[in-house]
Amino acid sequence: MILPVSSILTSIWDNSKMLFEHTSVLSIVLIGVACAISIRSISYRLRLAYSTPLRHVPGPWYAKFTALGLRANDVAGNRWYYVQGLHKKYGSIVRIAPEEVAISDPQVVSKVHALGTEFRKRQQPGTPFNIFSISDPKAHRTRQRFYAKAFSDETLKASTEPAVRQLIKTAVASIKRDATLRKDHVADVYKWCMLFGSDVAFQVIYGNSNTDGLMATQKTTDEVIMGAYLQRMNAWAQFCFPVFLLGRWLSPLSSSLHNIFRVEEKYGDFWQEGERQREIAARTVFVQNTKYSKNDGVFSVSDEVKLSDVDIAHDITTFLGAGGEPVGASLVFLIWQVLRMPDLQSELEAEVAGLTEPITNATTAQLPILNAVIYETLRLYGGGVTQMPRYAPIATDLGGYVIPPGTAVTTHTGALHRNPAAWDDPEKFDYTRWLSPSQNKTLVQDKFQPFSSGARACIAIHLVMIELRVFASVFFRECAGAKLAPSTTDASMRILDRFHISPNAKRCEVIVPDEKA
Repeated sequence: MILPVSSILTSIWDNSKMLFEHTSVLSIVLIGVACAISIRSISYRLRLAYSTPLRHVPGPWYAKFTALGLRANDVAGNRWYYVQGLHKKYGSIVRIAPEEVAISDPQVVSKVHALGTEFRKRQQPGTPFNIFSISDPKAHRTRQRFYAKAFSDETLKASTEPAVRQLIKTAVASIKRDATLRKDHVADVYKWCMLFGSDVAFQVIYGNSNTDGLMATQKTTDEVIMGAYLQRMNAWAQFCFPVFLLGRWLSPLSSSLHNIFRVEEKYGDFWQEGERQREIAARTVFVQNTKYSKNDGVFSVSDEVKLSDVDIAHDITTFLGAGGEPVGASLVFLIWQVLRMPDLQSELEAEVAGLTEPITNATTAQLPILNAVIYETLRLYGGGVTQMPRYAPIATDLGGYVIPPGTAVTTHTGALHRNPAAWDDPEKFDYTRWLSPSQNKTLVQDKFQPFSSGARACIAIHLVMIELRVFASVFFRECAGAKLAPSTTDASMRILDRFHISPNAKRCEVIVPDEKA
């Protein structure tokens, strides 16, 4: 039997009355608020998807509505491959989130990062205010000028490079010692490269890494990869906040959970204002020959260039992170690639065999094969920051697309350095490309930016090149004939992207020949 429409409507009304009679006014209000928020959120998402100029930028369909695809890959440490895959499919300008585009076109990248650019950095969630995160160009220039002396050629040659050479001897000797302790003569170069990179940063900051650094005090690589832990914590917070909160609540039960969800506590001395920060700042090389005001806790190089002890303590975290992980990872990938190519290994070992002590940056800078290998490593595996977001202050044309104000425009170095429109056979490790005069590094600076470019370029470029040149020279001279251990495979060396890159396995084992054999 079919009920009349009037009976159906009457039944619905009666049931609705019963529902409201048993529902509190507060519940009704909460339901209404939730509905309003949901409607507002949906309408906002739809507006971003279809009513802004970004609707014309190619990309996966879901990127118009949500950043979850990107955030999930951030949690997995897979952004490097994810973004490159999108570039291969959609081109050099891709929409990867509702308000974020990725770029790999060299001309567009140069426009975004050029001196005097209108694009600005924006402080990311979970990051302290420091030289890396600061957005105001004037304040950033002040910081660069304050630290300039520590990274000047004069300082590097006079004090830093000799200390770096000693640290390299310690690291390579440790690799050889570890190999002698095992019957198969295997040593993990990842461990010692990472500790070495961090110790150099420690040396620049404090000047005593040979006695108080990580290698001297026998620390683990967990002390080096703090940036990776911070990235993972922030990735979880942005991907699924309830899981992030649950992880923080459970973190006392597990050191692994603590490293993921409460890693900022390890930086407490640097981030929390107080007497401890004044002590940290006063110990640094940076404040030598500066004037200190006890009243406001400010160190002054001049009337225009001054920083507080709080500023310096915050910046130290950046220098430690930028010095340890990127340099260490670049060295690991360099060694791995050379040992995969026996002919290249023989050429490089023959080139460095002719060096005499002391092995310096000046002498190694003249070695064509060594420097070609370094540049190619930086192109494919540069361990620096993998993503460099900038924000458009006004509507801007980039590559034929209008970018609305507030949009994040992100350069991914992996995609830039693998752009087939800019590089021949971009996925191939081909060091010979750098032996051609036409491929001079200065001529390809738009498409080759392992240290970024413009006003925000890495302040320690020359120091990094000293580390890479001298370490690689000493390693391939002292460990000539080394081979990859069976445990070191393409899978173990797959790139893990956690702000800086590293091998997925967090190790790179090699077989070091026995000197007695």
